Amino acid sequence: MGFRKNEYHSWVSIEEFDKKFGKFTPADSSLGTNFQGHNIKVGVGLHDSSAALIPYLANFSTPFILLSTGTWCISLNPFNQEKLTETELKQDCLCYMHYKGKAVKASRIFAGNEHEIQLKRIADHFDRAAYIFKHLKFNPGMVLNLANKITENALLQTDFSINSGFPDRDLNLFKTAEEAYHQLIFDLVKQQVYSLKLILNEGVKRIFVDGGFGKNAIYMHLLATAIPDIEVYASSVSQATAIGTALAINDAWNESPAPTDIIQLKYYSAIQRSTQL
Repeated sequence: MGFRKNEYHSWVSIEEFDKKFGKFTPADSSLGTNFQGHNIKVGVGLHDSSAALIPYLANFSTPFILLSTGTWCISLNPFNQEKLTETELKQDCLCYMHYKGKAVKASRIFAGNEHEIQLKRIADHFDRAAYIFKHLKFNPGMVLNLANKITENALLQTDFSINSGFPDRDLNLFKTAEEAYHQLIFDLVKQQVYSLKLILNEGVKRIFVDGGFGKNAIYMHLLATAIPDIEVYASSVSQATAIGTALAINDAWNESPAPTDIIQLKYYSAIQRSTQL
């Protein structure tokens, strides 16, 4: 799509796909309709990731990145309007379009999937139940010891878009399952920082982490330590996609201004003796 022209790419017209696609319509516009005898306003529909970003755009004007974590960890930067480069494309970067028509530069890694696979490997190796790691507390001393004990460069993958360095690690290097799990998160955070830097631009002051890793204290503390110049928050918006869609056409159905208390935030600071990630 052409972000500046607000039209489909020329090849879409050449191949006549435009005849099957809908017309470009502002995402914050609405149409009147009748449903079961009631006149209501209906929006045009939004992509789920674009909709989930709207509560943050409605509440924060200072540049930020939203890191949506799950099976895929997707970093969304609505304040980066630079064209995608060939290098970025090869590393799985894309540009979404947010509801005001501007580009949202995004990068992603398969970190949630890797976390599940490697968690099972750790649990099997140490004969532990995988569920215990959900309640594991962050141990900064263990991380600092691991930084001195485990060689980084010799084990890390060079292509961070595929895996972190952990799949190549020998689990016999670790004394306990807790130690191995801290190293797993350490490696995943290193991979995540690499992914974030692909779309990070000057002026970004905050990173909001929602989804599964936002509830992982080890991950959050290490991420904050890895990027000490940027504020890191675990964030939560109940039914973010639905809320975002409603906010896009807030003026059409709601006489009150958009609410400012729908995002729950928890700030994470770096550990005092930070390690180099």
